[in-house]
Amino acid sequence: MNIIAISNRVPALNKTGDQIVSFYRLNYLAKLGHSIDVVCFQSINIKDDNLAKQILKKKGIHVHFIQLNIFESILNLTKAMFNKDLPFQCAFFKSKKFSNKVKVLFKNKKIHSIYCVMIRVAPNIDWYQGKLLVEMIDSMGLNFLRRSKMTKGLKKWILKKEQKKASNYEKNLADRSYRSFVVSSIDQKKIASSNLRVLPLGVNIFNKKRKISKNPIIIFSGNMFYQPNVDAILWFVKHCWSNILKEEPKTKLLIVGSNPAANIILLANKYSSINITGRVPSVFNILNKATVSIAPMQSGSGMQIKILEAMACAIPVVCTTIGIGDIRAKVNKDLLVADTGKDFSQKVIYMIRSMQQNRIIGKNGQLYVAEKHGWENLNQKFINLYNLKKK
Repeated sequence: MNIIAISNRVPALNKTGDQIVSFYRLNYLAKLGHSIDVVCFQSINIKDDNLAKQILKKKGIHVHFIQLNIFESILNLTKAMFNKDLPFQCAFFKSKKFSNKVKVLFKNKKIHSIYCVMIRVAPNIDWYQGKLLVEMIDSMGLNFLRRSKMTKGLKKWILKKEQKKASNYEKNLADRSYRSFVVSSIDQKKIASSNLRVLPLGVNIFNKKRKISKNPIIIFSGNMFYQPNVDAILWFVKHCWSNILKEEPKTKLLIVGSNPAANIILLANKYSSINITGRVPSVFNILNKATVSIAPMQSGSGMQIKILEAMACAIPVVCTTIGIGDIRAKVNKDLLVADTGKDFSQKVIYMIRSMQQNRIIGKNGQLYVAEKHGWENLNQKFINLYNLKKK
């Protein structure tokens, strides 16, 4: 079959959750013999995008980059202020060039299906009436709802307005699709469409032996411009960091991820014990040296890939209830959960001081993700639900 994949960014490894998921999905489809064309926007990281394009090309997947017209995006955002149905998230990525490129592919090939990654680029195929699959990853409506509860004033009003529009849009898109997917039953319940199915995030097991640093290292990983990640690490530093340093003064906090926001960078200026790496070639190599991984999420939605990646490396994880979300790991066996600053600090300190329990929980977590989050099984479920067979 000939399939067009559309996304606001190129499918790639070691990137954001939607890029990783779409990378594995499309590789699996190509492996089964399907012809794949990807239409996506090119980011400012042209070198990284071109490398990702070459990797996909070797798999037989053709990538067509579209340059985002910022003036068109601003105009669309302005129009969206008076449009009760179109979220700003979607308006920004509405593009005539993007839509026309998809139409050209339809003209030149017999296209059997469109695979849409996230809801952001969906307005570019409003005209499409065929078999549509939407990889939603998570509920944007739930994401904005949680974020709005943490803010006040004008920002709260804007987030609530976007939450309402995003919730309606993703529900309508899921209803329109042949099948849509989210990574968590919590997000599935929020969207509430009969066409929506749950497929958890996948992760590869990192089988190298842990090389734990002599002095404790706490790691937080993720896109550090993404607001829920910013909120999480700011909460941790405010409510936990001084408690941990008081008990374990040699501890270092490593914040790993691309595009750190200004208030994150300020943390490293304030605390000599906090290091910010920016983007790294392999988060797994960094994780392998960590004593404990944290996910003190205060907002957000979906499933935290940072938790699964740490567990895949046999690193014990301390997270919040929002962080664990729909991950079905057993609390106090596979990972630890805490929601107050005091409790979170104590559990991190416990993982630093008790290396026996550190290794036990780390290994249990690794066994859990190997059983429940392997890409091969998840991709086969995806194929079955998509009703696609080998070419």
